[in-house]
Amino acid sequence: MTALKLMTAGRKLLNIYNGLSAPICKRYGINQTCFDILLFCANNPENNTARDICELRGIKSGMASVATEMLIKKGFLHREDDEKDRRLRRLTPTEKAAPIIKEGREMQRYFAEILTSGISEQEAQALRSAADKLILSVERFLKEEKQ
Repeated sequence: MTALKLMTAGRKLLNIYNGLSAPICKRYGINQTCFDILLFCANNPENNTARDICELRGIKSGMASVATEMLIKKGFLHREDDEKDRRLRRLTPTEKAAPIIKEGREMQRYFAEILTSGISEQEAQALRSAADKLILSVERFLKEEKQ
């Protein structure tokens, strides 16, 4: 597969994901970045700092900051100081966010079904393995570029 095909596939996948997210975002009065942050915090409670969101989810710090503040103001996200390291501030979804998270997870399951329809379990395992290697290559490249 060429780099262009990979990039095109990635863009199409993102468009499908965002399209499936749009009705949920509209229903709860949040934007896509808010939705992404909320689901990330709910699905990855061990990675719940702004730095984690930026590094692992790939959201730019300025956008993450604005979206986080909006989620806190709407009562969907709670921010508190870490007990062990006061420099860290933990972000946790609130009970008010539960319906969004529930619908978001259902949408993510549906999205995964779309992606894997017509793919055997053996093919899916090979795809996961290749994707993991691809991600490692990208991370290695980005790390080398920083140096």
